[in-house]
Amino acid sequence: MRNTVIARRYARALLHLASDQQAVTPVRADLRELQALLRASPELAWLLGRGPLGIEARATHVRRLLDGRLHPLALRFLLFLNQRRRLALLETILTLFEELCDQQEGVVRVQITAAHALTEAQLAALQGKLAARLRRPMKTAVAVDAKLIGGFKVQIGDDVQDFSLATQLALLRQQWLGANLN
Repeated sequence: MRNTVIARRYARALLHLASDQQAVTPVRADLRELQALLRASPELAWLLGRGPLGIEARATHVRRLLDGRLHPLALRFLLFLNQRRRLALLETILTLFEELCDQQEGVVRVQITAAHALTEAQLAALQGKLAARLRRPMKTAVAVDAKLIGGFKVQIGDDVQDFSLATQLALLRQQWLGANLN
């Protein structure tokens, strides 16, 4: 929890700097590629974040690997994180930066969790209904959770709408137990 609060501060600071320099789009694109690289190479993520290198050695490696490949602001930001010994938070910072960029653009993030994999038609229908309701651009993430038994859940920010069979059965059970106690 504390690390997320710290990471959010760094993500906000980066967004503020990128906005001031009118470089949000290129910085965002470069950081997306960096995040994909870190996810594809856990060894690199470990080396940057928690590896045995000291600050100067890590800065040298960051420069050698990423100089000329990242927007200068993004590279300076990584070197700043290294100086502050915060590269271990990089993955979280990059995720939060992406979320803050979406918020700034008015994009709504929607998490759909279904009991079974949705067909393209089912997903398209659900996204269409959500788009009509939200009337804003949205990014949809889809997950599968067999514990739902059937149906799905939709999370938009902190609001969760649960249309799962597991929840309906739990509600039915509560009603049944309540009726038997009277």
